[in-house]
Amino acid sequence: MERSLAGVLFLVAAVALSVSAGAWWMQRIVFTPDSSRDTAAAILEDPDIRQDINTVVTGASAPVVERSASDLGTFLETEILSTRAGAAMMGPIIEEAHDRVIGNRDDDPIRLTGAQMVDIVRDQRAADVQTVTMPINPIGTLRTTSTALTWIMMISAGLAAVTLLLAVVTRPERRDVLRGLGEFGLALAVSILVFGYLLPVHLMSAIDNSTWTQVVPRLALRTLPVVLGSAAIFALGGLGLVIASASTSRRRQWSTPLSVARYRGGENPGWG
Repeated sequence: MERSLAGVLFLVAAVALSVSAGAWWMQRIVFTPDSSRDTAAAILEDPDIRQDINTVVTGASAPVVERSASDLGTFLETEILSTRAGAAMMGPIIEEAHDRVIGNRDDDPIRLTGAQMVDIVRDQRAADVQTVTMPINPIGTLRTTSTALTWIMMISAGLAAVTLLLAVVTRPERRDVLRGLGEFGLALAVSILVFGYLLPVHLMSAIDNSTWTQVVPRLALRTLPVVLGSAAIFALGGLGLVIASASTSRRRQWSTPLSVARYRGGENPGWG
């Protein structure tokens, strides 16, 4: 199918807007800390992260509550860090840790107080535990990625707005609009797979394999069913619109009348 100027502009707008939407999705899901139980549970699914927290809490509180480190560590692993109820209780702490590793708390380390230790180890004697600092530091890879996503989102959205406006000004035909919407659906399906799965789950882990970098793939995997379902819907809808635009173009070609030469008297000896 021959592509008009409006069609080209719609294609550029579709790709740019889909990239902006994908960047927004990854920023929202992976780089927006919150204290909810679901977020904490997703992060605590990583065994190395649980071990980091367990080591700090056990080392500081075991002598005070008069329990062996192995006994307390087993209790924390099975009854607190691996349960939904424990995730809800750990939510504010996980939120602070998440906020720090993505670079939002450079000068504000994560500290556990005696009052927090009471909630974690379920023993009032833990109130006497001295405040302890968790060895969690900002991760440059995550900070850079978060900043890059913000810029990608804004630049792509601006480009999409400009090209979409130009496409409308050119007074596009119906087939151009249908094809543009279809291509937007297809581009959005690809973008949500890239930003919602491939980048956070595979690329980030390959670039940086430190313990707390695993926050990114854990949070992305939490929304994988939504990502796959949305991609399938957008792809099918986009493909349907592209096919519809092609059918519209073919119908228009079939309905175009053929040019018929007009005969005038004297021009053809067969006519009187």
